[in-house]
Amino acid sequence: MFFIAEKQVFRGAVVPPCSPASVGYAGPASVGQWASLFASARGFALGVLCCLCFGLAGCEGTGLKGDDLSQAQEAVSQRQWSLAERLLERYLREAQDTQDADSRWEAWQQLLVVVNAAGQEPRASLEYLETMLEEYMDDDARSAVILQRMAEVNESLHRFERSVDIWNAYIGLGGLSLQQVLEGYRRLAAMQFSLRRFDAGEDTLQLCLALPLADHDKIMCMYDLADQNMARERWQDVADLSQQILDSDPDQTVRGMAGYLMADALEQLGKGSEALKQFELARDAYPNPSVIDNRIAHLRKKLKK
Repeated sequence: MFFIAEKQVFRGAVVPPCSPASVGYAGPASVGQWASLFASARGFALGVLCCLCFGLAGCEGTGLKGDDLSQAQEAVSQRQWSLAERLLERYLREAQDTQDADSRWEAWQQLLVVVNAAGQEPRASLEYLETMLEEYMDDDARSAVILQRMAEVNESLHRFERSVDIWNAYIGLGGLSLQQVLEGYRRLAAMQFSLRRFDAGEDTLQLCLALPLADHDKIMCMYDLADQNMARERWQDVADLSQQILDSDPDQTVRGMAGYLMADALEQLGKGSEALKQFELARDAYPNPSVIDNRIAHLRKKLKK
């Protein structure tokens, strides 16, 4: 695999368009930080120009002719990953103004599928995604797709610092739906908690809860906040948030999980009888009833002493 580095693709340091006011975001990141974050994409271009001299010769020497995109799709159907990747790369090296925009986007998406199917290192996907971000930096809708995938790959590599920066960039895009913003806040908070930035994660979830959505639509933000308060042993906050979730018409699974948090918090607050009742109410809805059975048995034994 060689990295695409055509002049048409690289147009300078990447600065994802950011419209914090459009979503009420008040994060600390600046445009300058995004420029620093993604400026490395230009470095890839310079570093691989010499590789292209060899890579291009290898591709063109195979006698690949005709409609590269159609041939690439055929190669994918036959699981010929190396051939498909070369065809897609060649297609994407062509001048953008000679191609249909949707077909070009489809080619990028197909290339990511091919790289993953071929079992290449996640680094390969990140290189392509950074190049895509350069190309689509003026298209918020497609930038959102790219940033989300970049964040997820970095999360899988436990690069939580990088993921925090990317989710911040994602939230700052204009044109996101409220549901997309909500999911961005949740993922950002999860990364902040992974880095043990508890106050920052709580602030992010509070921004999530401040979105102009019905409580039912913000249930998982409430649950995330309750769960993190549990880790910080803020038992009364856990109980209050859990009750708010239960009052917001959650689905069965969320009802079970919130009920478990409520019961656990009540037990820690010394309210054993109330905790037992909540455990019993949550049992059938909880994803793993045997866990609650053990808690019920332990609590009943404790209350008898």
